[in-house]
This record gives sequence, C-alpha cells and structure tokens, in this order.
Amino acid sequence: MYLTSREDEVTKKSLQNIKSDLKIFKQWCTDRDVTDMNNVDGRALADFRTWRAEQVKLITLKHNLWTIKKFVRFCEQIDAVPEGTSEKVVIPETSDADEVNDSFIQEGDAEDILEYLKKFEYASLRHAVFFTLWHTGIRSSSLLALDLKDVHPEENKLCIRHRPTTGTALKNKEKGERNVFIKDELVTVLSDFINENRADVLDDHGRRPLFATTDTRVSRTTVQRLVYTATRPCHVGKDCPHDEEPETCEANSYNLACKCPSSLSPHPLRKGAITYSLNEETPKDVISDRMDVSGGVQIRMKSEAMCFLSAYARKHTPRRKYRPDRLRVC
Repeated sequence: MYLTSREDEVTKKSLQNIKSDLKIFKQWCTDRDVTDMNNVDGRALADFRTWRAEQVKLITLKHNLWTIKKFVRFCEQIDAVPEGTSEKVVIPETSDADEVNDSFIQEGDAEDILEYLKKFEYASLRHAVFFTLWHTGIRSSSLLALDLKDVHPEENKLCIRHRPTTGTALKNKEKGERNVFIKDELVTVLSDFINENRADVLDDHGRRPLFATTDTRVSRTTVQRLVYTATRPCHVGKDCPHDEEPETCEANSYNLACKCPSSLSPHPLRKGAITYSLNEETPKDVISDRMDVSGGVQIRMKSEAMCFLSAYARKHTPRRKYRPDRLRVC
C-alpha cells in the first residue's frame, strides 16, 4: 500500500530504492517473527537501528532509517501503528566527513580511459557511452532516454526529453528536459558509432534508441557494467593497485567488473564531470542547465571533494608542507 501511494510522487529508480530499504526491514521482522505492525514499537525500532548499524556505514544507516520513518508515518495514517510511532525512529546525526562519498573519477583518470577507448575501442558502445557520460555529466536516466532522433550533429546538441509513458522517465520529469550542447570530438564519435556500430533496433515501445543492444534499448545494468569495466585500471593497461593478476582476478570479466575495488559506477562519473566543470570555473547556471543539478548540490559536491582531498593531504603530506589553502579540486 505504501509503495503504491508513492508511485506518482517519485521516479521509478527512487521507488526501487525505497523498496530495497523496506525489504531489509521486512527481513528483520521475519527473522524475529514480527508479523503485525502493531507489534512494532519504540523498542523494536531501536533494535532494528542497532542491528542495521552493525552492517553498514553511518550515512547508509541514516538513509535506511529515513525510509523506515516515512513508512511508519504512513502506517500511522492508516491506523496500522499507534500515532507517534514514527517519532521513535531516531535518525543519527552525521558529520561532513560521514556525508562525503569519495567515489568520483578525476579528470586525469577519465582522460586516460578515453585515450585507451579511442585507440582500441573507437566508436564502440562502451566508448560512446563513457564519452557521453563524462563530457555531459548527465544521469544514467538521461542517457537511457536518448533516441536516435535526439542526436543533432549539425547543431552539436543532444535533446533530453521526459517520456514516461514509453519507458524513459527523467528523474526531475519535465523539469529535466533540456538541450545539451556537445563538442565536435563527441559529435564525431557519436556519428561514427551510429554509422558503424549502433544496433539498429526498436525498443519495446517502437522507439529507436541511441544506445542499444542487439535486442532493445540498453538497460541501466548494461550501462553500469560498461562503466565498471572501463574504470578498472587493468582494462586500460595500468598496473593493478590491488596486487591481482588479470588472468586469475575474479573481476576480470564483463559481468563481475564491479568487484574490482577501483571500478566505478556511472554516478561517480557524473560527480567527477560536475566537479571538473566547477574547477574550470564554468558558471553555475550553465552547469545547472547542462547537467540538471541545483546550485546547492554543486556547492555540496565541491565541498565533498575538498573535504576528501584535505583529509588525504593531511594524511599523506609532511606536516610542514601541508597547505589547505593551496588544495585544488581536480
């Protein structure tokens, strides 16, 4: 009932995240023979909080508990739990260090990957997807929404549109619609990809996707695997920082690339692109329009990057040489 009530309020991806958090809570209830929400009181919620805290980082715990709190608040509205039960879900306080996610790709690493892809996988699906994500900083949902007709090489632009009735909703719905202008090099790669390597297929709604497999439009999982693979150091000819041999490493495959500690998903690629644009002093309104990101998020991302770099420099730089005023987000 709760998931149904949220369907019109959040995106499909957000709904999946809510469902995932509730699945964890449901498993906890099952393991303790809790079969009725009337039996979920303050003590039970405290026990769940303690149990979950032993498994995840503080920031993940905070996100999980916010989902549970909103669910319990819904249960109050339908008289499934006593009024005030949701207030007994205690949300932990987090510091700036807790909030920081240091998973973002740096410019040098992204350029190394693009150089490799340009030389050995030119205009392949992986090359086109990675280049588009890095250059534009768009979300995976925006990438998946692109049709062949949304590419305008003569105008150097991509048209991102919200089409929820045919399977490609944007996170911010109509507000996320925009035209993204791209540089000549990406135009050339996308044109060559379309002419030589793009699978000319229709998706389940009869649309012609820009990025497709042999059957249909690429899925979010496919995009993730493409990026996971490309961001492994060994894939681009670098030495493994984890002392693994490519021949025996379990992450040395398309399906298991995510197990490499150095591999990254598409989101850190987006964070890296936004951070790079901020570092290049691109106007914030331009970044906001191009990458569909608010000014507040831009400030937080740069703050996160600075926090990570400061902590790293403090740990690895001799005390007499540590100058936080000279740190630069790369």
